[in-house]
Amino acid sequence: MLAISYQLSAVSCQLSVVDSLSLCQSAHSSQPTAHSIKCESLLSKKYLKSYWNSGLTVLSQPLHYDWKDWTVFGGVAAVTTLAFVYDDEIYDFVDGTFENEKWNTVSKCTDVFGEEYFILPSLALTYTIGAVGEDCRLKNMSLAALQSFVYAEVASAGLKVLTCRLRPSEVNSQLSMINSQQSTVNGQWSTVNGQTWLGPFKSFKSTSFPSGHAMRSFALATTVAGFYSEKKWVGLVSYSLATMTSLGRVVSKEHWASDVIVGAALGYFIGRGVVKFNEKIGNISSVEIQPIATNYGLGVVINF
Repeated sequence: MLAISYQLSAVSCQLSVVDSLSLCQSAHSSQPTAHSIKCESLLSKKYLKSYWNSGLTVLSQPLHYDWKDWTVFGGVAAVTTLAFVYDDEIYDFVDGTFENEKWNTVSKCTDVFGEEYFILPSLALTYTIGAVGEDCRLKNMSLAALQSFVYAEVASAGLKVLTCRLRPSEVNSQLSMINSQQSTVNGQWSTVNGQTWLGPFKSFKSTSFPSGHAMRSFALATTVAGFYSEKKWVGLVSYSLATMTSLGRVVSKEHWASDVIVGAALGYFIGRGVVKFNEKIGNISSVEIQPIATNYGLGVVINF
């Protein structure tokens, strides 16, 4: 016997095949399903106003964390702390391992996925394809990804000017000039290494922390994967590209390892918040298929 259950809100519909076919439809079918996604428009007032509410959803996520979320947070915090402590050692390892031109070429190629000149035209293209093909989910994904991109840009720029951390190239340049571990940086006597932070608004060239490429790529990857959660390959490709982009920033010696880890974590945080907001307002069809076993046989449950 095959039993297929459709669950919508608190109402359950079951399609059974025994000797005859019976179908029970929910009276509460007004909730968004895969065929009733709300279609947003780029220039609509509703979409433009949603930036405020979407931003609040992103920022308020910790208020709704459960123990699993806090466990992940603790793990990320621990890894980040270790990266801060061993940034110089990690850099020395990378410098000695990935020093040939081939790796520099690879890192330059992966950098593209975190660049503004690649992201914005790509989102414009997917939005146009969704509009022409009347694919509301693709349009909504493009607009949500644009929100994630904007939030990531603001967060990245803000943290960079507030911390003004020296990039590895800056540290190497100053060490080679004086052949010492001491140098005067902007009039301040500092120890020049991976822990050289100049402080708020001290230099607009020292922008190592956090990695903007990592933040942007993970914010977009999380958004795209969230809109196509039933298609596992989409998430796999998205997160793989984001990971390659982030690692490339370390291999190219543009960032310290901790810069990239924090950037990736914040990007994921932003993307997850944007996805949650779009789920709340009905811009994403939450379709989940689960196998079940009953006294009558095997079946599946489809949750909307």
